[in-house]
Amino acid sequence: MLGKQISDHYIFHYHTNSQAETDISRIIDVQETCFNYISKVLGIKFEHKIEYYLCQSKEEVGEFYGDYEPCSAFARRPNKVYAVYNEDFRCIGFHEDAHLISYQINTPKSVAVREGLAMFFDKNWWGISNVEWVKYYLKTNQYESIKELMEDHYFYNVDCTISYPIMGCFTEYLIMTYGMSQYLKFYRCEEEDLITHFEHCYKKTFQQLEREFITYLNLFKSDEVVEQRIQNLLKND
Repeated sequence: MLGKQISDHYIFHYHTNSQAETDISRIIDVQETCFNYISKVLGIKFEHKIEYYLCQSKEEVGEFYGDYEPCSAFARRPNKVYAVYNEDFRCIGFHEDAHLISYQINTPKSVAVREGLAMFFDKNWWGISNVEWVKYYLKTNQYESIKELMEDHYFYNVDCTISYPIMGCFTEYLIMTYGMSQYLKFYRCEEEDLITHFEHCYKKTFQQLEREFITYLNLFKSDEVVEQRIQNLLKND
């Protein structure tokens, strides 16, 4: 990658004569806004500039990852993001930056917790809010237990179109209901038994909190137009 631009908190790398080069000013604006918001919400001063590699294909991202499997984006500690950016797919925004910045607090042992916080910042999946996705999965009996998703072997066996919105929505519920400081107390846990620590932090069983979460979601009416969009997206995935 020969192209390079430096901003307040980033070093962007991109191919010359690429879509990323054309859009680099907008990309900088988007990522700087995301960076400042994440840092403010989490109360963190990030120690590094983030090196952002804007790749032309999922295959190129897979090469950087090392397994040569096509991939949209990934974050590599302490300060690198690799993401697809082309005419059809523009993988920029909160998600990977939220991983890197939150890892200064801790790297929870459960991937569901890590992805949940990143999805809390994303707020949506494929342009549809996490709440709408979870309501759809509840209605169609595709909802997955959050307690089970907390186990990595289970999480990795659930389609990401289900697991990511559920964990993002649940994380938002915890933060908005019980506060960020309480959530970060849980997020800092380095113990193997995250469930026990979770219940200790919130002074409720996991089942109680998940029931509260579902009861809250059921207060909102489903949107049939959005449901149809979800069905179409899943069909074409």
